[in-house]
Amino acid sequence: MRYGLRAALGTALLLVTASTGCSGGDGSPARPSGSRAPASTAAPTPSHPDLTEVLDRTRTTLMKSGAVGADAPGSQGLMLIEPWPTGAAYAWETRDRRLCWASVAETAFSERACASKPMAIENSRGVHPLATLFTDGWVRLFAADHQQVTSATCGGKPLEVRRVGTVAQGVRTLYAVWFPDYTKGSIVLSLSHDGTTSEASLRLGDVGDRTCVDVP
Repeated sequence: MRYGLRAALGTALLLVTASTGCSGGDGSPARPSGSRAPASTAAPTPSHPDLTEVLDRTRTTLMKSGAVGADAPGSQGLMLIEPWPTGAAYAWETRDRRLCWASVAETAFSERACASKPMAIENSRGVHPLATLFTDGWVRLFAADHQQVTSATCGGKPLEVRRVGTVAQGVRTLYAVWFPDYTKGSIVLSLSHDGTTSEASLRLGDVGDRTCVDVP
């Protein structure tokens, strides 16, 4: 089951009704066993348990052994991507402007990675896929440069987008979308910038039983 954030966490959400039009991946490493959802099953309705203790434990684990040394967070700290009953996923910007991300299951990492070079942000607007993470489902982390995502669709149906936070001095905004399992195809993003609007397609992957059909 997908678990949303408590309001007190302060992480903004772009809430749109969870998609029921997605029917599975991008060749990423295999997910933990026993977590695969049937292709015909839509994302369940989120509930909102108190995940404070889980977040405290996972943050402590990450700060003690994963986000240390050159890979330690800069002044902004850890940004929450997705919490679930037994863990949480985070992203952060290092002091030398590299992007890192990790999934932490209470007291151990299930995955962690950091870019080898600082983020190179162009002056033009753009949407960029960044990472795949495994939580209580399948998460795609992506960035929108010089613009904001206002909504998203999967196969023409509304999809929830989570605003994770900003990096690169506010120029790049991180977002995440969640699916029960590997999902191929593309989602369509609605974007805004200085009063103007536009659309962009974000490629998810080429492998899986669930599909977001490309929308012209």
